[in-house]
Amino acid sequence: MKELFNITRNFANDRRRLNHKLKQAGISFEWHKLYDGYQWTFPAYPAGDIALHGGTHGAGLGFFESYGCPWDNGDVSVLSRTEVIERLNKGE
Repeated sequence: MKELFNITRNFANDRRRLNHKLKQAGISFEWHKLYDGYQWTFPAYPAGDIALHGGTHGAGLGFFESYGCPWDNGDVSVLSRTEVIERLNKGE
């Protein structure tokens, strides 16, 4: 997958950092491996998820992609780790 998208980034550190921030914020979540990266799901948003892998927008720069969340308006959103926490806390 990384070769397909020309991404040489290892997403494990990004996963650990986001998981830490989510726990600090008291946000309930689950994460799973997805392709060469990860996917996060949230009980509060059963139709949406957040992903980071070689095929997501901004992955090479450490950005996360959300899909199906209220703030996505039928599209995807590209978010920093801080923005992920802010959006989930606001419940937009």
